Amino acid sequence: MLARIQGFATRTVSKAQGYATKSIYYSKVVGELSKQVYLKEGLQPPSIADFQSVYTKLYKQAVSAALKPKQSLGFIKNVQKDDVVKYGAYGIQLAGLYSLGEVIGRRKVVGYTNYGAHH
Repeated sequence: MLARIQGFATRTVSKAQGYATKSIYYSKVVGELSKQVYLKEGLQPPSIADFQSVYTKLYKQAVSAALKPKQSLGFIKNVQKDDVVKYGAYGIQLAGLYSLGEVIGRRKVVGYTNYGAHH
């Protein structure tokens, strides 16, 4: 019995080491490929002026929407019933996926495990 458990543990550890080695190798390959693309395409982060122009524009849009709420919400008049149903279904799916993630994270359907309470 003990030999079977040791054999299983040895196989599991060797598989995990193999997967770790492959993961490290491929992450290095992706990193080097990304460097080459970055250099060849001449990519660079946006400048401070770009950030300022984008966020200034967003700020002005938010202020104008806050000052004229009725005109800002005028697009609601043009919403079709099919769009409401479609986006409502998307919202329900997102809420369900979020709830599923919570259940998986807690490892319980309801409530969190209380590790502080000892009997």
